[in-house]
Amino acid sequence: MSLTVTILGCSGMYATATRAASGYLLELNDKRIWLDAGSGTWRNLLSLHDYVNIDGVILSHRHPDHTSDVFQAFHARHYGGRDPLPPIPLWGPEDTLHRIAAFSYDFDNSFDLREVKPDEKHDIGGASFEFFGMAHICPTVGVRITDSGKVFAYSADSGPAADFDTLARDADVFVCEATYQDADELWEGHMSGTQAGQAAASAGAQRLLLTHLTPGYDDEVTLAQARNAAGGVDVELAHDMMRIELSA
Repeated sequence: MSLTVTILGCSGMYATATRAASGYLLELNDKRIWLDAGSGTWRNLLSLHDYVNIDGVILSHRHPDHTSDVFQAFHARHYGGRDPLPPIPLWGPEDTLHRIAAFSYDFDNSFDLREVKPDEKHDIGGASFEFFGMAHICPTVGVRITDSGKVFAYSADSGPAADFDTLARDADVFVCEATYQDADELWEGHMSGTQAGQAAASAGAQRLLLTHLTPGYDDEVTLAQARNAAGGVDVELAHDMMRIELSA
């Protein structure tokens, strides 16, 4: 049993010349799951695997910086070969599924749309996936993945009011958004580096990776503020194509 996570993108709001928007590849035993599909993540994904070998997609919420490249996958699966490929599971909140399916009446021929709700658990690739309602402007789910005693937690987009103590409890790796810095006017739908560090420390996470980094900001400032708030938690900046192995 094994769990490996590759950061496909960690830019907040939009992709830049050097950084894709939000997306992650989960390699779970013999399954490959694409978690969030922000712009630029499709190309990074293809540098690792042929798209025909992707077994499923999870979208945390409907915002384009987390979903836009799923339409690349749709076009490839539906039009890229002589015949369309059979549908693969696509999990997400009902609001997200409804909006992306409106893109094309053929969308559900490529994806088996499966609604997820907060507090639900699913077995995917032999691992336990727990979904949590996050504090964001639209229905959004964070995810906690447990495989052979190893735990990976992902905040998606969220303000500090979410239940991070449960989501990231004793996580081996906690990937948390850090959109803001302390000098910003904070908003309840996103986190600062300081707030991410506080959440990781409170939850007892071992390692914190900061993601959803704002273009144009000095990331070292975000990192320093998170480390100052995180106590003994190991804190790093996420970067595209970063690979994290959580093998039992």
